[in-house]
Amino acid sequence: MAALFGAGFAKDAFEMAFRIPNLMRDFFAENALSASFVPVFVEKMGEKNRRDMWNLANNLFNTLLIIVGVLVVVGIALAPEFVPLLGHGFKSVSGKLELTILLNRILFPFLIFISLSAWAAGILNAHNRFFLPALSSALFNLGSVALAFFTYNFWVSKGLEPIIGMAFGGVVGVFLQFILNFIAVRATGYRYRPYVNWKSPDLWKVLKLWGPVVLGLALIEIQVAVDIFLAALLEQGSISWLNYAYRVMHLPLALFGAAIGTVSLTLFSKLKTQGKLEELALSIKRSLRSISILLIPTLLFFIAFANPIIRVIYQRGEFSVMDTAYTAQALIFYVAGIWAASSIRTLAGAFYAYRNSVTPMLVNLSSVVLNISLNLLLAFLVFKQRQFRAFAIATTACSFFSMSVLMILLARRIRQWNGWDHIIYGIRTTVAAGLALAPVYGLYRFYLFDKLKHLSMNVRIFGASYTLSGDAFLPTILMLTAGFFLFAGFYFVTARIFGLKEFAQIIRRERKQ
Repeated sequence: MAALFGAGFAKDAFEMAFRIPNLMRDFFAENALSASFVPVFVEKMGEKNRRDMWNLANNLFNTLLIIVGVLVVVGIALAPEFVPLLGHGFKSVSGKLELTILLNRILFPFLIFISLSAWAAGILNAHNRFFLPALSSALFNLGSVALAFFTYNFWVSKGLEPIIGMAFGGVVGVFLQFILNFIAVRATGYRYRPYVNWKSPDLWKVLKLWGPVVLGLALIEIQVAVDIFLAALLEQGSISWLNYAYRVMHLPLALFGAAIGTVSLTLFSKLKTQGKLEELALSIKRSLRSISILLIPTLLFFIAFANPIIRVIYQRGEFSVMDTAYTAQALIFYVAGIWAASSIRTLAGAFYAYRNSVTPMLVNLSSVVLNISLNLLLAFLVFKQRQFRAFAIATTACSFFSMSVLMILLARRIRQWNGWDHIIYGIRTTVAAGLALAPVYGLYRFYLFDKLKHLSMNVRIFGASYTLSGDAFLPTILMLTAGFFLFAGFYFVTARIFGLKEFAQIIRRERKQ
């Protein structure tokens, strides 16, 4: 997509348009729904009354369909009214605000399908089926990319912005995501019924948990809205650089952090329901150690190789060398916080297992106030150039703040769990991963960097002659791949030296599978 749209007019409009339905996504989809629905559904599963269990599922499905459906219709109708409130900075660029409104109307149905998909994922997770929901979430990106690519010339021929195809592709992709998960839910024994009972005690259990979670997420979305408002005041491309970096940062966050958090919530809920508090404390410890052993080396590798990673993913077509440099800077500051961000999800899951969604909400409130304050301070007072970096730095700082507060509060609630283990284990992992990365980065920075910079060779592909430079896709991807596997080999050794047994256990578990 970077090759087709770069980091300017059309991509800024798309990111702004998508942000608005995405602001409501967390209220009705993944985080809020998982935190409130899964603990109650797991409890109903333990009662062995399958009729009540499926009544709860149908009641929630139809409630979502009604409420979110109304919001989608209202959102499409009122797009010309509220889009300019967030994208006020676009008014100075001819046609940019109008494109944003059009894209927003196309993208709004995304909200209903992602909400129903999250409902299905919650049921599958409660049945210990995690792979399909995680895999199907990629369909939104696949749909966006595929339809944007295949319809590009069609939109151009009609005199319209081709990024419209990307918006339609996203909606098609998330619809397929819902259908795929819904089919899997039927395989667990579920059958749809048009059942709605807003007086149901089970539904109100979900809603009581949902309320504080939604309020906490609303605070975060207010922060996001303020971020967009402020970023729109900066130089053109700032929103795109931040969003490109944010998406790359989300790859390890979704692959490891979200996956561990999703599994942990179901496990924590079952152990709390069964009263096994010692096992619950041990499970929290293991989950957090898994986050450390996987996320810390990943974030160090991303920081060290941020520029070539961005270059190999984005730098082609309209995406310039300057776009690569600025996106890489944003990535460095974003990715530095993925360990803390992943830990937050697991720590919050422990509170949700106790049916306590108020504490994470209050921590969110404090984090939002801190984030907005840091954005204003750094972007408009401290940084005189490349002010977009302030938003990534503030995000990471607030992740560490929230993680620290949640750890202190959770340690007071669960006396069997020692919060200091997470910090100490994180430090040990950082040292081990840092020692493993040092020779790999040294080889790249002081030898390969100069070699690749001056590399120029002629190659023939299918009879055609091409000049291959050191910053081209193939040399860069080969360098990154070789560097990653070399780093992984060194890390396996240093992890054993520092007594990080979990790394070897993960390797053995994957080999068995």
